[in-house]
Amino acid sequence: MVKILKILLAQILTLVIFLIIIAVAGQIYTFSNPSYENLDVIPDRQIGWRLVPDSLFTYTGTHWYKREFKTQIKTNSLGFRDKERTIEKQKDLTRLVVIGDSFVVAREVPFDKTPSQLLERYLNEGKPESSSKNSTYEVLNFGVTGFSIPQSLLTNRVYVKGFSPRYVFLFIFEDTFWRAISFSHAITSTMNQNKQLHIRPTFNLQGNQFLSLLKILNFRKFHQFLVLKQLEKSKSNSFTLPLEKEYVELIEQQRSLITKDKITKISKKLQEVAWEISGPNDFGKFVSLQNQVINSKFNGQRTKQREQKPFILDLWQKLSSSFQILRRTFKPELKMKDEMEKLLSVFAPKRPRDLFDGSNNFPNFEKTVFVNLKAIEVMRNDIDSYGGNLVIVDSIPNRIQKGRLPANLSSTILEYYCSVNNIGYIPLYKDLNLANSSGKKTSWSFDGHFNELGTKIFAEAMYRWLQNNGTDRALSN
Repeated sequence: MVKILKILLAQILTLVIFLIIIAVAGQIYTFSNPSYENLDVIPDRQIGWRLVPDSLFTYTGTHWYKREFKTQIKTNSLGFRDKERTIEKQKDLTRLVVIGDSFVVAREVPFDKTPSQLLERYLNEGKPESSSKNSTYEVLNFGVTGFSIPQSLLTNRVYVKGFSPRYVFLFIFEDTFWRAISFSHAITSTMNQNKQLHIRPTFNLQGNQFLSLLKILNFRKFHQFLVLKQLEKSKSNSFTLPLEKEYVELIEQQRSLITKDKITKISKKLQEVAWEISGPNDFGKFVSLQNQVINSKFNGQRTKQREQKPFILDLWQKLSSSFQILRRTFKPELKMKDEMEKLLSVFAPKRPRDLFDGSNNFPNFEKTVFVNLKAIEVMRNDIDSYGGNLVIVDSIPNRIQKGRLPANLSSTILEYYCSVNNIGYIPLYKDLNLANSSGKKTSWSFDGHFNELGTKIFAEAMYRWLQNNGTDRALSN
């Protein structure tokens, strides 16, 4: 018995020493690879916020030590991650713009690997012999982290228009789409729900046109499905999970309801609907809050090194996360449960009776669709007015397979809308999904944004579209 206890104690001691070695080595590594916290945006009354002009800072993501990348972020005098550009341009200069959210800013890769810079290089290196020797191309980056489509519309009006770009590529990701109906942003999302600031300009449709628009799409079955699950949950705090086959069938049934004729009708009705943009209600509070944080937590600066934490806790979190992934691998019903919870929290109507009454409580999915399509319409008209061309770069279903049902439907709607309105459309998600399915990673595992392969695929898709659709002889085959 004593011998067994000695062996057991020796094993425990070995394990403890092993864990101590890992903890010490990990701590040394984290101290050698610090992460930085940056207040890299400033309030902007016209568009909500933008990057701090003429700034230089180190970006390492949001983890407390450098995990995947370390980049230097430099901004121009306007507050965008781009070179300094002049309004005046030479005779043989063609300008293009890439606009959108953090995927356009691309803080996770070096500047020369951003989608806009890669496209600029492709255009200048791939000029046909027939083009002028002096012809050059500039691709301007007007991405801002956390932006919605209406905010990109405003950015085009305030900052882009003066540069007279030939093409404006609008990047749309899943979150970009849903932000149109959200007034807050991650800048204030850590605050209590009732204290989150209204810092995003809101794009609103006027009048009571929603009922007729809802009837055209007719996603009644999808919303009835949500109402049923919501009622189940309210009675017993749980709900029956649909079979995978049933869920896939529901997605396809709803997708079959989306036709080109229906989107044409919606587009025509939206053209008759008045709209308005309201500025951020809490702009003054936003300015005050940021100044307070700078003075109290950043010692008057906009950047600081993140506080170091015990590495052993990070190791434990990694092990727990791996265990959860393993559980979902062997228990796919857990994935489905998370999916249903997300659908209910985001898209279920507040009151079942309000499904199709045309009130302000109509389903969030349709509301989001109509607001974004109207914003795209207005933005396209703005770009047309100065002789430019709008091109939609759609990445919504990227990494989405069967889940997030509305997200899968959004791209179908968007593609038809661009077709009936003669707007350029790039299904970027197809290229990304193809690369991912072949075992190539297009995004950082923890951060989630594009890695260098992802930004390369993004740039190549735009370049290929210009070759096939560009009206400029130098841009087309």
